[in-house]
Amino acid sequence: MEQTLNTRRTGRIGQIFIYTGKFFRIFMNEKNWKLLIFAAIVSFLIALVLGDDMFLIKESTRTDFFAMICACIWIGIFNSIQVICRERDIIKREHRTGMHITSYVAAHMIFQLGICAIQALIMTVVYGLATHFPSQGLITGIFAVDFYITMLLVVYASDVLGLAVSSLVKTTTAAMTVMPFILIVQLIFSGTIFSLTGNAKIVSDLTIAKWGQRVLCIEANLNDLPSELLDSQLEMIQEQEKIMEIREMLPPETVQKLDTAIYEHMQNYLHEKTYRKIYEYKPELVLRRWGYLVLFIIIYGLVCVGSLELIDRDKR
Repeated sequence: MEQTLNTRRTGRIGQIFIYTGKFFRIFMNEKNWKLLIFAAIVSFLIALVLGDDMFLIKESTRTDFFAMICACIWIGIFNSIQVICRERDIIKREHRTGMHITSYVAAHMIFQLGICAIQALIMTVVYGLATHFPSQGLITGIFAVDFYITMLLVVYASDVLGLAVSSLVKTTTAAMTVMPFILIVQLIFSGTIFSLTGNAKIVSDLTIAKWGQRVLCIEANLNDLPSELLDSQLEMIQEQEKIMEIREMLPPETVQKLDTAIYEHMQNYLHEKTYRKIYEYKPELVLRRWGYLVLFIIIYGLVCVGSLELIDRDKR
């Protein structure tokens, strides 16, 4: 009753503070440190499989970034997929006694931002220790800071997506049933596993995974990294019988110079063929993709508000 009276007398801004404090108290009282521990465990598992060629070889770096982004999406959705649907009866009751839905959702988003900020920091530290981050950052001047911002935006966008889904479904069981489907869509339509065209490309543009990975590839200056395809092609050429016979007839110094010349020529050729404008090392491309992630956060937040505004019509 006291909470209801306070809510009835308090405006939207005041309610944001009330509910934000409530969510943090629940987090502390219920000792929900499992969210942070979960992020640390997932990051550690990803770190175990990161290749030694990360930030050194183009293909390995792109694949490792995909794994990191998938982990971010999984962690973010897991944070929030059940938080609203399990409080549905409470929300309905308090909404009828003066609670503003916008205040409630804003409080959830503030609380979840705090959780995501800590999780993104954990991921950045773990990945930084497991690999050798470049020192130069494209936006802030420090790669680790740029990397952290991207991690935060991806995990937070996924978190707010989870809030939106949690506001649309009626039970925690339904929420957990939908969760794998959302993850599969993010993975398949990210554009990393499959080459997408037509309607599939439109769906891809709506995924968090696509823009998150592109940001990381830009920040790592992926276009300037050598390709492992070159080494495999050179190895195939050198193993041909006639080539091996010719190499054995030449002086070692000549063979070394020839190998160097061939390597440089093929590297330039491969660079031209694998260069992609979407990964150009330009600050505006990073900022634009960060903007897309922020837009996703806003849209998912609005979906959450719109869904809960209709909660009084829910007869179940």
